[in-house]
Amino acid sequence: MIRPLVLALPLLLAASPVAAQTPAAPSPPPRLTCTGPFGADASHASITAIVGKENTVFKKVDGAEGEKIAATVLFPKNAERRLELMWADAEKRSGLLNVRLSEKSVWIAPNGLKIGMSLDEVEKINGRPFVLTGFDWDYGGHVADWKGGALDAEIPGGCFVNVRFTVPEGAPAGPASKVSGDREFLSNDKNMRAVKPIVGSLGFGFPQP
Repeated sequence: MIRPLVLALPLLLAASPVAAQTPAAPSPPPRLTCTGPFGADASHASITAIVGKENTVFKKVDGAEGEKIAATVLFPKNAERRLELMWADAEKRSGLLNVRLSEKSVWIAPNGLKIGMSLDEVEKINGRPFVLTGFDWDYGGHVADWKGGALDAEIPGGCFVNVRFTVPEGAPAGPASKVSGDREFLSNDKNMRAVKPIVGSLGFGFPQP
């Protein structure tokens, strides 16, 4: 059986002129998986064979704390499709280490989350409140503990998903100041609820030996 992601990737390529003339029913957003094309044994070559050289570039991208790191970038000119792939062996471009979605991504992460989801939506998927760090510092807004909820479940392929919330513009300053800094908060904290954070960044990766 062909894996869903193998089918999803070509569907994200530009439509042909003929197809563009015929309105089509909207298709559901593509969901990434940690098996198949984006499994731990993936490589720059294997991914390029699926999406095509015209949709792949190897370049430096932003890393943590201002660092620049080498990555394979898929669909580099399209913010909704863009994916950044980092490798355990950067020289051979093999052994998938991390996959980072863009801030405007339409992809669905392996755990079912997507960019723009509200705190309430994520909490409902998890089935209970979870823990995230305070905002306004380098590692602010990251989910630190799913507290045994549904999103704590093991993902097929053995990857983990990094989720970071951001505070939208116009959030009330009072509550925002109370959920800032290097501290941890439950998602049902009243001040956390008041600022209405949304999922601002997503990525997934594989444990390294």
